[in-house]
Amino acid sequence: MAAFPWFPIGHKIPGGAIGRLLQEGQGYQVIQSQGHDSIFLLLDKTSFVANAAATLLKHIGEDFRNFEFSGRSYFSRLFEKAKQPIVVRDLPKVIGLPTSSDAAGLGRAIQQLRKAFPNAEVASSLFLPELEVCLPVIETADAQDMRSLAVEILAGGVPMPEVDVNSIRSINSWLMPEEINAFLSNLDVEITQTESAKRPDPAAFQLPGRPELERFFREYILEPSADRERYAALGVKAPNGILLYGPTGSGKSHTVGKLVTALGWPMFEVDLGSVGSPFVHQTTVTLRQKFDAAKRNAPALVVLEEIDAIASSRGPMTHDHKVEEVNEILRLIEGAAKNNILVIATTNRREALDPALLRKGRFDHTIEVGYPTAEEVSAALTAMLKDRPHHIHNFDQIASGLAGRPMSDSAWVVNEAARIAARAKKDAIDEIDLFSALKRLKAAH
Repeated sequence: MAAFPWFPIGHKIPGGAIGRLLQEGQGYQVIQSQGHDSIFLLLDKTSFVANAAATLLKHIGEDFRNFEFSGRSYFSRLFEKAKQPIVVRDLPKVIGLPTSSDAAGLGRAIQQLRKAFPNAEVASSLFLPELEVCLPVIETADAQDMRSLAVEILAGGVPMPEVDVNSIRSINSWLMPEEINAFLSNLDVEITQTESAKRPDPAAFQLPGRPELERFFREYILEPSADRERYAALGVKAPNGILLYGPTGSGKSHTVGKLVTALGWPMFEVDLGSVGSPFVHQTTVTLRQKFDAAKRNAPALVVLEEIDAIASSRGPMTHDHKVEEVNEILRLIEGAAKNNILVIATTNRREALDPALLRKGRFDHTIEVGYPTAEEVSAALTAMLKDRPHHIHNFDQIASGLAGRPMSDSAWVVNEAARIAARAKKDAIDEIDLFSALKRLKAAH
């Protein structure tokens, strides 16, 4: 095949006039049109890339126009500058890191290309975003490193020891995990499962002294996360939000912390009691930023502490910006599950919340976390002392003294009893140490 000719600037072809040459390869040129913000793709009719275009586009006569130059025939097609043809390996250099739509379109185009032309070199092929097709330029008998090409495209070529979803998202947060998985699958790249991507072990999640709360989170959150395919196949929808309510010190934040550890998901916390701003709409902006960050790092948790601070019941005297804040929270929570986000909110004043928040589809579950009973304290003490040497076999009496108090008091008593035993040169905690610690707790209050 003869070399591609030099077209004089200003030469008329279908759709306009020749401008500056931007890119060329075997059988094609990408040229800026003269005096217009548009781009020409020119194909030599005798080239492999033109023949491949006829196969992949099927109706090439509708997409491209014929013209003659120096006794040879060419195809030409005009594109908007924002949708110009791009060499696949150069995509990040031209448009930056790909967004969701970029990755989806390119992934499908590469899959179609490899199916039609198994020996086509993918990296040098021309991607036409507007037509969502990759045109092969050359064929090769050599093995192609699709893993390296995937990293080059999705993460701009940043070196990474393993090609896994979390590593790619740490560079390109535009993409959701499922979008990365789809792209890698289209390129037949095997995905490395990192430690954080592994499934949680529901049995490892424990809340000593809180059996009902432990059972709930295992059943509704941890087990579906550990067996995603089964739950998805049966159409089980994850909850958008869970509301934990109860008095200060009852263990709401402790429960959330245990859940975060068990899931291994990133957490984005908003303390709504202190997020207030003298600037109207600033709270709404903060909420959007947190949810956007969670979406980019999904699966993720968004924790809204003291949600009653901004989501209290609306009335005729409510300021417009407060109504806006409640409406924004409702909107964000309603879309949480589909973005692979779990929202957990805490409050000491459930009765103050706007009733719209408590409807199904927003906070799908509202759970009271009260102060523990004697039985719950006894179970918690057993767990707290499990890994400490002790000579205590019956916690009933000490548990009765701690019942109805914050669970943090029980933890304080166990640690204080251990300190007392150590100061007395003992090798184990005994009942006297526990009762001494309980007496000090009550004296301090």
